[in-house]
Amino acid sequence: MQGQEQEMEVDVDVAQATEASNLLQLIKQLLVEKAYDGVRMLFQSAQEAERNIRLLAHIAMDLYHDVCFVNISDEVNSQEPELFDCSDELLKLLARFAPLQELMLELMERLEESRSLNVFGAYLRALQVVLQRQGRDKPQAVEWCLQSAFTRLRELPLPKYLSEGYDEQQARLIEQNEQVEDLLAHYITVGLFRQPLCSEILLKDVRAPDQIFRDCSQNRRNIFACFLIQLLGRPLALLEMSHVKEDLTRTYVQQVTDSLSKDASQFLGDPFLLLNLVEQRARWLRKLDASKGVYEMSCRNVFLIEEKLPLHAVAMYYHSLFVGNQLPANAPRIYAPLFLFETSAYLAEVLLRQQEPPLQYCGLRLVEHLLGILIEPVPATSLQLDVHKRFCEALCKIVGYSPQVALRQLGLHVLRQYILGFDDQGKYLILKNLLETLQHDGLMGYLGGMYKDLVDKALSKSEPIPEVYSGKMFREMLLLCVCVLPHDVKSDLLLHSDRLCHALNILRYFAVRDKADVTGFWQALPDITRILLDPLGKALNFSMAHYKAYKERVERGQSASDDELMQRQLNMLAVNITNSGMAGGDGDSHLPDIGRQEKLDVLASSITSLETLQSLYLRASEIIEQSSRLRRNATSSDA
Repeated sequence: MQGQEQEMEVDVDVAQATEASNLLQLIKQLLVEKAYDGVRMLFQSAQEAERNIRLLAHIAMDLYHDVCFVNISDEVNSQEPELFDCSDELLKLLARFAPLQELMLELMERLEESRSLNVFGAYLRALQVVLQRQGRDKPQAVEWCLQSAFTRLRELPLPKYLSEGYDEQQARLIEQNEQVEDLLAHYITVGLFRQPLCSEILLKDVRAPDQIFRDCSQNRRNIFACFLIQLLGRPLALLEMSHVKEDLTRTYVQQVTDSLSKDASQFLGDPFLLLNLVEQRARWLRKLDASKGVYEMSCRNVFLIEEKLPLHAVAMYYHSLFVGNQLPANAPRIYAPLFLFETSAYLAEVLLRQQEPPLQYCGLRLVEHLLGILIEPVPATSLQLDVHKRFCEALCKIVGYSPQVALRQLGLHVLRQYILGFDDQGKYLILKNLLETLQHDGLMGYLGGMYKDLVDKALSKSEPIPEVYSGKMFREMLLLCVCVLPHDVKSDLLLHSDRLCHALNILRYFAVRDKADVTGFWQALPDITRILLDPLGKALNFSMAHYKAYKERVERGQSASDDELMQRQLNMLAVNITNSGMAGGDGDSHLPDIGRQEKLDVLASSITSLETLQSLYLRASEIIEQSSRLRRNATSSDA
């Protein structure tokens, strides 16, 4: 009896296989005849749909290879769009019955190879069905599928200026660029792909009532959270335009960013969850397991792995939450502003160290926002965190050397607000450290002037002046601010002219402002005179005579190739001339071949700069002498 049943089952299987083969041939014939509605009727009519759909399991992969793979292409889409659409519908249908792993691998490969939005969308719709069938099983396979989609987004061509930086005018037209439009269309397609999957996961993959700690292992919910945040990084981050389009209506970029941020927050539950993990990744060094290529404990926490969750993408997520005002209404309110500032500083530093100006802008905006929500000044003890040093280094590099003028200006504003966000001791320590380590004269002069303004504010108050603005600490800072002659009288005054001007103005200010010597300025003046004023006066006379003599030799047509100082100055001129298109240059260290008039121009400019500095020096020396005489007279009168 059992043998008869098995024989009957075999007969049924053979019969179904035969019917399925016939169905496959019928579909192919109908497609050849361009009877696309006839193909649809096979799976939609009440009489045939049930039987034909049941047979799909036998021919799903054959149908994929013989029909879908062949016809889902750009060429077919442009020449026979109806055939393309019909094949697209068949692919989504057979995805419900085909062997999961086999079809999944095929779809992953096709996604990465797709060269148009239509092909990408067709395979993504089929992948959506496959992942719904997959459910919670094999989460790593789900991750591979999502990475295939992201790989295609990452490889889409984009205008070069997105990475180099763009101005406000370019930003206003950025979404009209054909390549940017294509990228955004791909992102929107991914949004349609993920929505039903996200809804299902949020509904079904919930924490058990008895589960106390969050499960950070490789499960479907965490994989989707990482994927959503990863999408906020490059290339989408290159389109972040809030810094130049604040007056415009909501853009497509903002809509995509807001949607991704909202979904990511839902998956995380607590949007601040990653901040603790960011500190683990950026501050604490974990052991690397070279054999596995991962860091210690990463296998237990997917949020610790850079490949799954790049830090720059995490930074863009928090940029969206804070700067983009996407923090959920139900977000926890227990986090102190100081904690948010300190932990987000790691992410801001990551963005500032990126090569692309749009990401650097986002890092500045993130810090600017978090400084604005601080209730109390940041205590100096916070500077024990190494992130402050790294953040200042990255920020000062942008302020001093970025080719983007607007970026330098915003960076300087953020640097000022950052320093002012600390208590008095913190301000002092940051300024002192920067003045000891920076090499950019203009920025050092600015910081020196900032310290002068802080002292002025302290002197204006009736309460006792803080320790950091008087006595030994004031003297140490003042010497850092004004003593800028590294080679004594042989120093290149033109190289340090900006900082020297700031230094002389600082001396003039304190000579007039602090006649009572509350700060200890007059006690430090002898050292300042010995280290700065006396050698600066000699250096000015020497440099002025030197440049004027050289100018006379050039006017007479005499060579001065032995004069290294002049040669360096003329090399600087050659660079300027080359950059402006006035002349060529080979970039070597020898005296450039420039004309006599160009030499005279740069010498005249140099002499003018020295005369300005000398005038400022003489005026400062005069004011210091006058104030000193008034103090001596006042002391004599009191006696």
